[in-house]
Amino acid sequence: MESLMGIGFLSIMFSIGYLLFVFIRKFFSKEDKRLSRKIFYPCFIGGLLLMFITAPFTDQQTYSAAKKSEDLTAEVKELTSEKSNLQKEQKTLKQQIKQAQEKLTATQTENKALKKENEKLAKEKDKLTKEKKSLTEKLAKAEIKSGEEKPELKEKSASAAAPPSNNNDSSSQNTAQSNQECKIKGSVNHIYHTPGSTYYNRTKNVVQWFCSEKEAQAAGYRPPKR
Repeated sequence: MESLMGIGFLSIMFSIGYLLFVFIRKFFSKEDKRLSRKIFYPCFIGGLLLMFITAPFTDQQTYSAAKKSEDLTAEVKELTSEKSNLQKEQKTLKQQIKQAQEKLTATQTENKALKKENEKLAKEKDKLTKEKKSLTEKLAKAEIKSGEEKPELKEKSASAAAPPSNNNDSSSQNTAQSNQECKIKGSVNHIYHTPGSTYYNRTKNVVQWFCSEKEAQAAGYRPPKR
């Protein structure tokens, strides 16, 4: 339709041009030059008809083009709005990523500090464990030493409390009698063994003799586990 409308327009322009050409030539040459109706009217009328016929289609196409233009304009506005929203979201995401990176850096720093503190505490724990072990060994040695010294002190106190006697036979008889009455053995390990127990006959390193279990427990000795 656009091509037919173009042909009609050119036909009208040709007829108008032909009309002007005839008038100008008639004016300057002063000749009786007549207008050719076979050329002018068919071109002029045919062009007008083509213009009128194709005008509605042209208007429809123009309206369609205008509508498309409006649609494109609205779409451009929508895309521009979406672009603006995306830019805002991008900005927000960048801020969130920055905050997350700052938190991650702070957490890593805190973890390093905690790791150093844990290593320090582990070293202090090892040191305290060694000190505890050393003190335990010293305490065990001190208890063994005190267990060895107790019988001597008891014997000295017993000899000091006993009345003086010049008769050796009577003293030996008293010692034998006390040994017969006090048959509970106190070993260097601070364990007392009663007659008939598992380790009674095996215990040779007797540090002290007791007459009763209460006496042995009062002196710091304990019974065997079995």
